[in-house]
Amino acid sequence: MQSIKIAIEGCCHGELNKIYQRLSDIPDISLLLICGDFQSIRNESDLQSISVPEKYKRMADFHEYYKGERKAPILTIFIGGNHECSSYLQELKYGGWVAPNIYYLGEFGSLWYNGIQITGWSGIFNYHSFVNQNIQMEKIPYDQGSLRSVYHTKLQNFLKMYMMNHDMDIIMSHDWPVGIERYGNQSKLIKMKPFFKEDIKRGELGSPLNKFLIHYLRPRNWYSGHLHVKFEAIIKKDSGKINDNELELNMDDDEEEEEEEMVKNKQEISLDMDDDDSGMDSNIQVGFEETFHFVQSGGSNKKLKTELTPKRGLCEHDTKFLALDKCGNKRNFLEVQTVEITHPTHPSAGKSRLYFSKRAIAINRVVESYLQQHQEEFYKIDTKEILRNPHNFPLVNELMRLVDLEAKKLSTSMNDEEFIVPENFEIIAPVKCKDELKYYPNNQTQEYCEKFNIPKPNCLL
Repeated sequence: MQSIKIAIEGCCHGELNKIYQRLSDIPDISLLLICGDFQSIRNESDLQSISVPEKYKRMADFHEYYKGERKAPILTIFIGGNHECSSYLQELKYGGWVAPNIYYLGEFGSLWYNGIQITGWSGIFNYHSFVNQNIQMEKIPYDQGSLRSVYHTKLQNFLKMYMMNHDMDIIMSHDWPVGIERYGNQSKLIKMKPFFKEDIKRGELGSPLNKFLIHYLRPRNWYSGHLHVKFEAIIKKDSGKINDNELELNMDDDEEEEEEEMVKNKQEISLDMDDDDSGMDSNIQVGFEETFHFVQSGGSNKKLKTELTPKRGLCEHDTKFLALDKCGNKRNFLEVQTVEITHPTHPSAGKSRLYFSKRAIAINRVVESYLQQHQEEFYKIDTKEILRNPHNFPLVNELMRLVDLEAKKLSTSMNDEEFIVPENFEIIAPVKCKDELKYYPNNQTQEYCEKFNIPKPNCLL
């Protein structure tokens, strides 16, 4: 089977020059994946949109790539973490080029490159934000609350990831799946990071949403950053007969006081500043003419006979998990791997261009249309119940058939070349600006929405 060589990086923290320099001596790398805390700071105004202590705010390297002084020597794809230029990333909700040859995957996104599918979602899990969901985008100017909540993973993006239920090569997330330490050298991990021990005992090291997704989606590779340590694990293809209780997310709401204690993700507080040199902390209209009818689940979340279950019986491969450190001296922040081309007949195979995933387009179209037309029903969804038992998520069943239908329609109504990601980066925000933070509508977001008939983000309405 053919393969390509890719590089994976943990937390970038704006250190693009060091990362590319480290890779310059390694031949034949086709792709670089960065697992968050990218920090796409274009100008001094953007520093107002990054959630770090004042003493850590700095321009770093990205602005040189944005204004064209440098160009990324390797095609780079990244997801967002919890230390980002949120203003710029919000302008690219569905993904896009932040600079030539550097692509942001979006809040949720999926691309094809040379017969390999790369999927991911941005941000970190926060219990309070998730259970008190807000489907409206945080808007500029940010206050102290929205400056943080803007990078918290949201129910609608979990729903989108949930519906990427097919053969997956790579998934990227910033925070780890809860419980992944049990599939690797846990004792070595605790020896390197002793303060992980109590979080592991409580089942709070990482994201419970990612715990479900890694077992349900079972990609060949899952890459993460965030915890500033290298860690490897393997979920064997035949290890899937886990009892149902083990896959529940252990987020029972015994006391209201306990819920308030969990307002912040513990890793968000304690791990991003882990040392002095870290530098950081009815009807739904879908498609062009069809109208679909589905059951309105509202907040009932009644158990359905068609309840979804993880596809463990169908999994023919192991899932390899890799987390990496932040960029820095004497840190394991970078790894090069050979990845097999598992879909050699995909139109992207043998090419050096990115292709949009038809399924991800269909998911964005269906979910965003639903959110526009059924906000009240979405607000009524019992997010605590989803945390307790994500298999019992009726809306997934209701929307999945629409996603399948939309994906098929995309395959028959558009030719393969129309799914090539256009190289349409433009400098929109000024390269020199110290003014109040401002939202700049991005041409890539508008073109994506218009081409694929996807609702525009709130900020563009």
